[in-house]
Amino acid sequence: MNRSIAPALSFVLLLAACSAGPLPTAAAHVDSPEHFLLDPTPTALPPSQRIIIRTVSLSLLVEDTAAALTELQQAVEDAGGFVVSASSWSSPDSPGYSSLSARVPPEALSALRRAALEGADQVQSDSMYSQDATSQYRLLHKRLQDLIQAQEHIWTLLVESRDPRQATSLTMVRDLLQSERTSVEGQLASYDEQSTLASFDVTFNQPAAIFAPQE
Repeated sequence: MNRSIAPALSFVLLLAACSAGPLPTAAAHVDSPEHFLLDPTPTALPPSQRIIIRTVSLSLLVEDTAAALTELQQAVEDAGGFVVSASSWSSPDSPGYSSLSARVPPEALSALRRAALEGADQVQSDSMYSQDATSQYRLLHKRLQDLIQAQEHIWTLLVESRDPRQATSLTMVRDLLQSERTSVEGQLASYDEQSTLASFDVTFNQPAAIFAPQE
């Protein structure tokens, strides 16, 4: 459990254990069950499940940057991916450039990379990166299981509490648990997205020689 939450939770559990019993004149306010519904605890991940994050980044020289960008956008869409961002800039006095950032199915990444390289006049940079994030993902998944279980325990104590001070402390811990749970769920969702669709980033630059002064 997160160190910032563990002391608070230990304190609250101690309060619950040491309580002398219900106070007849102090009814704690507890949200109704429909305001604190808990999802089922996630099941364990299959041993064969892997979380692999793949990225390709290219910087290429091409004569017509706008045309290269349009062609690559179409190739990304044909491969089942989508363009996150695309931009193009040109000036009569300086070389133009275009850039594309896309998400594509991992199985299409190699073919798109080859297509971009084959259409280039020169390759300025070419990097391909793969990260196995399975261990991090499994730790987060286990953390989510523990958080949901802790929320269930806190909810049980809240329902049974008749001491307003104790209920307030329990509610604070419940909110801390929910805050961390939201963070963990966001990290898991990010890993899911990155492993489902690879990153494909390309920059097209126009050769400076095109704008060299003519003698």
